Amino acid sequence: MRRLFAVTVVVLLSSAMFFVVVCAGGDLVTKPYKANWTGTLYVLGLCSEDGAVRTINVGKGVSSLMGKSDFLFEYCISFDQATLRMTGSGWGIITGADGDTIHISADVTADLTKNPPEWSETEFVVGGTGKFEGATGSGDSGGIWTSGTDPFPFGNSPPIPPLLIQAPQGWVGTTEGDITF
Repeated sequence: MRRLFAVTVVVLLSSAMFFVVVCAGGDLVTKPYKANWTGTLYVLGLCSEDGAVRTINVGKGVSSLMGKSDFLFEYCISFDQATLRMTGSGWGIITGADGDTIHISADVTADLTKNPPEWSETEFVVGGTGKFEGATGSGDSGGIWTSGTDPFPFGNSPPIPPLLIQAPQGWVGTTEGDITF
């Protein structure tokens, strides 16, 4: 009888410890997020009939929460020839060195009247994987293009690779925001 009582007590204590650890691990924390990035934009084709173009953004960087990171973003961008401004929205995935990801939705603008052209982006964290599963947050990014100034350099640039409607554009930038995970 004593042995059965002892086994029951051990099982109950183990269960209680398990729930304490699970509940303690479930607390969300909000942390500041900073990053430095560099990458290349590729304009691939039309997103819609209104003339917005599909832009893929591939790059690398270092962030305060993920260390060395890679990212892939896709945007639909509209160009206003009268103001030389671009606006659009899209989504992205940032992958840290450990394989965890942060999923982003973003609104982007670019001012082509500046030399070099400047871009800014408002980002919203909409989830992730690994430690960022269910993450939320927001931030702002901004930077400059490091190559090219003509948003549609048809005919007056080096040959454009097949399937691209614009020569690739290099850029650098930074991000600051907060993420809850």
